[in-house]
Amino acid sequence: MKKTLSTIVLASALLLGTVAPVAANADTTDPTSTGNTATHVQIDAPANMTNPVDPTDPSNPATNTDPTDSTSPSNPADNGAKVSGPLTFLYVTKDMTFEETTSSISKAQTIPVKTITESTFMKDGTPNANFVTEVGDSRGTNAGWSVQVQSSQMTNASKDVLKGATVDFGTGVAGTNNGDTTITNSADNAGITANNVSLATDGATNAPATIYTAAADHGAGATAFQLGTDKIALNNVAPNAKSGTYNGNLTWSLSNTPTSSDSIK
Repeated sequence: MKKTLSTIVLASALLLGTVAPVAANADTTDPTSTGNTATHVQIDAPANMTNPVDPTDPSNPATNTDPTDSTSPSNPADNGAKVSGPLTFLYVTKDMTFEETTSSISKAQTIPVKTITESTFMKDGTPNANFVTEVGDSRGTNAGWSVQVQSSQMTNASKDVLKGATVDFGTGVAGTNNGDTTITNSADNAGITANNVSLATDGATNAPATIYTAAADHGAGATAFQLGTDKIALNNVAPNAKSGTYNGNLTWSLSNTPTSSDSIK
């Protein structure tokens, strides 16, 4: 009886031993079957912007956008921009007067800014005293853009031209980065730069200069540029300049692609 029991146990062990190799031989190759799900979304370009924004936070509109209010940046009497289309100026400081001075008999002069149109942006009841330029980009292409500015001749009532002088934005060399300008975008300030420019007033060398640039994939939405008036000047006014009140005009233009800095000759 004992012999029989031992035989049965041994047979069971041998039987289990023959089952294990069967599991080890199972196919472990990864399956080649795949699946696919198509995904879709429609993103439309935003509506064209038509009103100035808060230059300190362009994601918000200006405090007052009533075009009939004399203190509103939307009032044509205070806004030098002509708003039009998906890539547009929203605001450009409309007027700038330099300090009255006496003609020097010996050396060139630098004349600071006296006043600008500053009552259009209010912050806690205080006017924004900076020179403000705003750009709105609703194209939905993120192609980038650039802003050029050019000075006309500055002439007096006798048609005398203010020779040799330049209207300078920024304190650095023309065509280089202008670190004096505060740049604020409604989403992200990256990729947007300001340049120092020097704009001739004599009509001989007053080519447009690139003052602001948004690189490709940047500058969408609203962008505000603020430059303190202490960083703007009428420079190199020649000695013995003829007397009189000289008037000129700065023309601002937008390009729908980025442009490298342009130095003024």
